[in-house]
Amino acid sequence: MNDMSIYRELKKPLLTKKDEEYEMLIEVAEDYIKQKVDKDLEKSGTAVEVVIREHLINRGFNITLNPNQKIEGSEIKSSMFLLEPIANPSQKEYSSNEIKMVIQILNCADADSLDKIKNQFDELKKIGKYLQFSAVILSEKVGYIHEITTDKLCDKAYRAFTLVSRKAHPKAGGLYNETAVNEMLKKKELKKTGDWDAFIAAIKVA
Repeated sequence: MNDMSIYRELKKPLLTKKDEEYEMLIEVAEDYIKQKVDKDLEKSGTAVEVVIREHLINRGFNITLNPNQKIEGSEIKSSMFLLEPIANPSQKEYSSNEIKMVIQILNCADADSLDKIKNQFDELKKIGKYLQFSAVILSEKVGYIHEITTDKLCDKAYRAFTLVSRKAHPKAGGLYNETAVNEMLKKKELKKTGDWDAFIAAIKVA
């Protein structure tokens, strides 16, 4: 566990180790504010990318360290890759045989997200036909019309994971406000879906 992870643990004494998804919501809100103050922090990726990368690395997975990763032969930018054990995580570009899984990360979906991600996965699959693909959405409203699901991605190599479900859309900027996230937790407006565990399981067998 790195220094930042230890600091985060001390900041959230009321959450248990089983509440990793809620921890990530709070951490994203924290990092979003930090990036607004210090623009250099954006070089590591969006707040949600930074947080999920940190959690995956802390679990021992070989995850790329830079944002906007590319596969050789494509200009498509991906949030991160799950790499083969011997691959260098600090590169900006990789051959398809160095990659196990392409991972796109979203805080939440919008009207264009599903088509965009599916099109990206379709193009990258032409380069690496044995690659696996995952879309990870931090939180989404139950029944949202533009929700990204595995069924909607329409390919057995593509999977979608929504980590936390919400009863309603938060107020503008609510997901980037630590106080608002904590208030939603107190009101039990958030619920873990089980998809984080499913995503970790998918990575382990990739």
